[in-house]
Amino acid sequence: MTDATRNRISILITAYRNADLVARCLDSLLAVCDGRLPETVLVDDAAGDAETRAVADRYAPHGLIFSVMPENGGFAGANNAGYRLCTKACVVLVNSDIVFHEEPFTAMLAFLDAHPKAGIVQGTLLIRNGQKGVDGTLNGCGAFLTPLGTTTTPGWLMPADDPVAREARPCFAAYGALFMLRREVVKATGDRLFHAFFHSYYEEVDLCHRAWLAGWEVWYVPTPHVDHAHGATFGKFLDRADILKRFYRNIRFSFATCFGWRGRLTVMPVFELLCWGQILIQLLRGKGAALRAHLWAYREISRLRPEIRKIRREIQATRTLSDTALFKRVMRRPPLRSFLQSIRGNL
Repeated sequence: MTDATRNRISILITAYRNADLVARCLDSLLAVCDGRLPETVLVDDAAGDAETRAVADRYAPHGLIFSVMPENGGFAGANNAGYRLCTKACVVLVNSDIVFHEEPFTAMLAFLDAHPKAGIVQGTLLIRNGQKGVDGTLNGCGAFLTPLGTTTTPGWLMPADDPVAREARPCFAAYGALFMLRREVVKATGDRLFHAFFHSYYEEVDLCHRAWLAGWEVWYVPTPHVDHAHGATFGKFLDRADILKRFYRNIRFSFATCFGWRGRLTVMPVFELLCWGQILIQLLRGKGAALRAHLWAYREISRLRPEIRKIRREIQATRTLSDTALFKRVMRRPPLRSFLQSIRGNL
């Protein structure tokens, strides 16, 4: 890594009772940075995990900045706290279950330099979770919005050498496991990185949506690949029922605040029909998890109405891109397989 790259980026990593993964991530980061870390912030989201503290102490001589959350805030809350400690022009959100083999940051910065309107870029990710048939495949090369309100991800589970990974493309949302953004993007989106209550669900998609509306672009950029142990932390500590509830609340909150008249009249009603189709199918199969999740989400949205109105006014008053113009750039029809997965409950 050159000093020019090192001096322009802050690396932000959050940890939640996964000190082994954090240590592996930092070891690989130090190796690809020639033994000299760029500004690197580690946030412990477990409110004082002793093993994470030990990892932080080991990296303190390398300049690691360590912070402990007073309580668990999820990916959103921990990154909000860590972002305030970052000082460089570009901030890179890195999942703790990432392993670097070559540094991708120079390629990401070069793309931002060549594309002044690009505010957020995602690099190339490979899944490395040991799952047969999945390990070594692409983790997705950016995400596009669909008319259903869901997202579709080019390259998902495709071979690592698939051509889809070699072409830069504007996309609706970048994947938060390796996510570089200009600080100006946050300033332009209400000086808000993530909504803190989003916890760990849909937060990066909402940020990317707000970035587009504020006049910035979101891109997938080919980089030297990094390995991502997809689901290594997510699946160990989170209950699926809780995941569904929070996800459905957050996506509705994001739609209600970000969409203009066209999205509210087209995408939002179709999304609700899709959700109720999912509920009906699960009820016919004797399962009520989807119904309970959606009812909880509706109650939460009702409770959050004042906040929705406030944030919606802020976004709509400053937006520079209409829904129509955005949809032309980042909306794609979902493949049939994606549609069937959504109906089954994998929104």
